[in-house]
Amino acid sequence: MRTLADVVFWLAIMLWLSLALVGGIAAMAIFPAARELPLSMEGYEAFIVAEPVLGRQLVAGHLVERVFDLAQAPRAILATVATAALALGIVCANRDSAPQPLRRLRITALVCAIAALGVSFVAIVGFRVTDRKYRDMAYEVTRDEKWLVQALSTKVEVDRAHTFASRVASAEVLSLLALAGLSAAAGVRRRA
Repeated sequence: MRTLADVVFWLAIMLWLSLALVGGIAAMAIFPAARELPLSMEGYEAFIVAEPVLGRQLVAGHLVERVFDLAQAPRAILATVATAALALGIVCANRDSAPQPLRRLRITALVCAIAALGVSFVAIVGFRVTDRKYRDMAYEVTRDEKWLVQALSTKVEVDRAHTFASRVASAEVLSLLALAGLSAAAGVRRRA
């Protein structure tokens, strides 16, 4: 049972880490490419002409958003599986494995990763509301130039929300890396 718990735990945290990284990797690939391409999107043509760099970023944001959407729910499921597997592994170990401080550090790293995941769910809602407002104003540039000024001022809010969401994502990734390192150390100490 202990071996099964360990295998499930490692699979869950590695998949969770992969999904936590996939959005950032997609953004790192798509946003630079968007700068080079003559992108357009129906309804946003006037904004793209008025602000070509921001217009391309807006189009890239639409593309990257889907990757984040697809990764969100599976991360929550994997967090639940990882928690259950770690708990089962600790119960099965029955004091003969990792020293207590290492066990506590693993649990702390997992709690930090789960907390960051939870905050990311909240942060993404706030980001989406602000980004939707920005996109709506950018869309309205077609009708009236005054919307351009409002869109540009809202972009500052979008950037602030994005910075917060990026920091939360980094905390999740760093917590998962710490969890993996501590879990590897626990495995080495158990075998020694």
